[in-house]
Amino acid sequence: MSHLQMASFMLPLLFLVYQVIIDFANLYPFNDVQSRDSRLRKYEVLGNYPPLIIISACFFYSNGVGHWVGWAMTCIIMVMHLLAWWIPYFTGYPHHVQADYEKYFHNTYKFLPSIKNHIIPDAEHVGVGVLLTATLLVQSFYLFS
Repeated sequence: MSHLQMASFMLPLLFLVYQVIIDFANLYPFNDVQSRDSRLRKYEVLGNYPPLIIISACFFYSNGVGHWVGWAMTCIIMVMHLLAWWIPYFTGYPHHVQADYEKYFHNTYKFLPSIKNHIIPDAEHVGVGVLLTATLLVQSFYLFS
């Protein structure tokens, strides 16, 4: 297994560990797990990213065309993240995310500058973006090199 293939396998697992930590460990003001219902957190942990992350990692562990499936799963996760955080940050749309943001993330640590009255990704979700970007870049280098 090459270094890029190993990194393509390990980065999704690192992302999974990060997701579990930020969803269950109270690291306030980095995250605010107290503001969220524990059933909702469990649902998010079990149903949100983990199935896609595990599939992505498994396909990069094996050899063959499955690597493309793993890469596609990582792309899906990235699109979900962009739609939930970065599109609303830059454009202000969709407006319905503002209510959840105020309820769950208003008091968490943010370091990005504000843009009008748009939501600001907190440090927790900037970390998600960094890990996803690194994963997608490494997997892309592995597949396209």
